[in-house]
Amino acid sequence: MHDTDSLVPLRIADVAVGKPLPWPVYGPNKKLLLREGYVIETQKQLDMLVKDGVYRNTSWRPFGVRARSAAHVEDKKPEEAEAAHYSFEEMKPRVGDAIQIEVKGERYPVRLMGFVKGSTVMVTTPTVDGSMILLREGQPVVVRSFSGKDAYGFSSGILRVCNVPLPYLHLAYPKEVQSVAVRKTARAEFDLIGTVLNTSNPEMSTSRPVRISDFSVAGASFSSPGPVGEKGDTLALTFRVRINETDTYPTVNCIVRSVAKEGSTGSTAEKLRYGVQFTDVPSDVSLLIQNMVYQKLLENA
Repeated sequence: MHDTDSLVPLRIADVAVGKPLPWPVYGPNKKLLLREGYVIETQKQLDMLVKDGVYRNTSWRPFGVRARSAAHVEDKKPEEAEAAHYSFEEMKPRVGDAIQIEVKGERYPVRLMGFVKGSTVMVTTPTVDGSMILLREGQPVVVRSFSGKDAYGFSSGILRVCNVPLPYLHLAYPKEVQSVAVRKTARAEFDLIGTVLNTSNPEMSTSRPVRISDFSVAGASFSSPGPVGEKGDTLALTFRVRINETDTYPTVNCIVRSVAKEGSTGSTAEKLRYGVQFTDVPSDVSLLIQNMVYQKLLENA
């Protein structure tokens, strides 16, 4: 949080090119744009930043001072998630990952095209309704994405706008990436087809079709045209997901935690909605589900 009364327009003379910022910088909408420690690499980038009308916080104190003061005010709850700091390559980014960039307070989904350590991060040019967003070299951006169990973000800037052989951007390679763990209960909406097999009730040992409506790292919710089990039953849930243009069908074991009726009553129209908790998930399937959930959360952010 910040006090808007402490924000003053950023001037070119306030910033030393190539050195870490001594305070955070806020955009025209008074929202955080660049964190303390971000390095503005070129004079052109600085000129564009000042031209956009940004602000610095005159009441900002260095991190060490703030940390010592806060220690006397309140104790941090042990369950609170703390941000960790990594290099970009330590986040294990992959070509094709969904990424979100924020420019002037607006967020756009893009895809990672690749990166060169220490030099550049390449992403697709954002579009809205099929039209490319007009961006300028030197504009500051904030990048957000997911990797494994973590959400990460960093401040950057547009180094180059390219249109050949396709529209894409070169972003400044981050000096540091901030990462925080994502809650296991975070759910993402899907519309996937699948099947379930009741492994605890011999009378229901036939695979039945289901439609999966949401996933989390810990469980899922799906609907079925008829009963597939009762609370406490164990199921084998198989679903279809497309990876690298190929359909794959992973299976995960789960326990039924809830059963509810949905839709109109009657033997032909009535559907049942199940909530299940995953158990003994193989590491490769667990990683697949994590990536599915976090990528979908990012796309819908």
